[in-house]
Amino acid sequence: MNRASLIMAVVFSTGGAAALAGQLPGTLNYQNVTGARINQTVPEAGTNEKEVEFGDFDNDGDLDVVIAVAHADFGQRKNKMYRNDDGVFTEISATVPLFTTGMGDVARNAFLRDYDLDGWLDLIIVCDNNTGGDPGRTKYWRNVHAGGVHTGWVEEGNARLGPSTGGAACGAVSINPDMDGDFDLYVGNYPGPSQDTMYFNRNDLPGYFTDMTGGMVPFDVHYTVDVSSADLNGDGKLDLLISNGLDPSFIYYNNNQNGGTSDGDYNYPNSVQLLAYASFENAMEAGDFDGDGDQDIYWTNLVGGADRILRNNGNDGANKATFTDLNILPPSTVSVVSRKATVADLNNDGRVDVFVMKEQGGSSRPTILRNTSVNNIISFVDWTPAPAFPSGSGHKGWHAAAFDTNGDGDLDIFLGGWTNDHLFENVPANEVDEDDLAGGALPGVYNSDPVAVLGHASEADVDLYTASGIGSNALISLVLNGPDDYLLGLLNSDGKVLASSNRGGLGIEEALQQSVTAGLYRVQVTVIQGGSSIYDLNNDGTVGILDLLALLAAWGPVPTPDPPDFDGDGIVGILDLLLLLAHWGDAGDPNDYILEVLSRSG
Repeated sequence: MNRASLIMAVVFSTGGAAALAGQLPGTLNYQNVTGARINQTVPEAGTNEKEVEFGDFDNDGDLDVVIAVAHADFGQRKNKMYRNDDGVFTEISATVPLFTTGMGDVARNAFLRDYDLDGWLDLIIVCDNNTGGDPGRTKYWRNVHAGGVHTGWVEEGNARLGPSTGGAACGAVSINPDMDGDFDLYVGNYPGPSQDTMYFNRNDLPGYFTDMTGGMVPFDVHYTVDVSSADLNGDGKLDLLISNGLDPSFIYYNNNQNGGTSDGDYNYPNSVQLLAYASFENAMEAGDFDGDGDQDIYWTNLVGGADRILRNNGNDGANKATFTDLNILPPSTVSVVSRKATVADLNNDGRVDVFVMKEQGGSSRPTILRNTSVNNIISFVDWTPAPAFPSGSGHKGWHAAAFDTNGDGDLDIFLGGWTNDHLFENVPANEVDEDDLAGGALPGVYNSDPVAVLGHASEADVDLYTASGIGSNALISLVLNGPDDYLLGLLNSDGKVLASSNRGGLGIEEALQQSVTAGLYRVQVTVIQGGSSIYDLNNDGTVGILDLLALLAAWGPVPTPDPPDFDGDGIVGILDLLLLLAHWGDAGDPNDYILEVLSRSG
């Protein structure tokens, strides 16, 4: 089909989920593409602790992967590197000097950054001094690129970082706390000694570092197991989230109210805020989960109770963030062994989701927490497709990275597994039209890919769908998007309402999750109040000249696939114009909606 025919097919389509996909928030699904897109060439021993880092180290336009590999009993492990060629990752660890030496570092973190500001990514690997000697020294691998082509790496850590970066390292971050335009290094250490350490990249000699620990890092006697960073109090400076084992966790504020000597100073009176949450192993990651402009915290817990959300309520009089502990997470993150969380907007709907790694024997599975927050009220549903992440899959591990692995504009997941590595591609859900469902019977959804139903309804209409074959100890998650005000309900076979969602207002997403037993279930969509067509940009009840002018005013790239980017390609352009013209004079009643249904064994 030529381009002109394709445009006409899009414009004059009378229905179908594919046409709607660009008009409402994107559906969410993942497929395991490990076999097709990861060529792992070096056999691994089991029980590896991995930290996944991505970056384009060879400057060929796609994102490569380096993995720092350690083990809880300090058994030596080799780090790993994958070269990305058009979305296919080939392990090159056996041919890269930093992974073929006999040092066998117990590595904790890897950072691909342009430390020396020459336009090429260098590599710092934070190592655990418990290994002893040179294997315990943090390494700086300089990117060698003679003639503008990446040719290898040279290790220069002793000259650039010094012979040691403190004690036994565990978590670390490489950020720009002093706000001078280059990347620095903060290393969290645990007993032997436990003092965290910090190194500033030199302005006069980029890629060489100065130890700033003595003056700018709080005195520390705790077992630091993870470090992350975020601007918690909204002053434009990166603060530190310090997760401690067996001790409470902390926030270190970066030069809060200019109380330190300069930006990047975390050691001054009242610089530390206690967070009274502790377990043997835990980690914190920040994200604006409720969309109110400040950073909330996801807290993962290896030992003990449930993961939790700490909602940021704004600052107190000392310009420190205040938090409320929310027990709102699904059962899959309650009383399980969680490791680290990755925070990212997985479905391009403007809300940050959470991917939680697990370590719980043979029953381990990661969990995708889909952000369904509205009106500044935080909520999540478990949206982990069973085909990609089955129970007992062995996909346990410490860390995963979310990034666009194949250049298609969405975030895939590269998982550093306890044994081998895995890649999960972000793909649309199984899309069907309401008119093609005999009697409203949904295609098999239990332990299958999620289904996205394109529905059509006017005010006061009630659509009823049936999901059969649901197994015992299952969950059902539902997400509904459209321009109207809806009541979304989950009913059992006898018509009893088990759960419902009506969060009010036109175009407000409805979402719910329910634990269920084996049987047949019904999903009911009721239109309480009809809204305007998505093409009616000014909501005056008709698609006309004012809507055309609004579209033309937004012409060009847009940050999110919201109207008037009807086809969801990130650009308001000719296809969007043709779609609007095809609906000229019509407010689009009945309106379309997308109902997404996911069900799996718990």
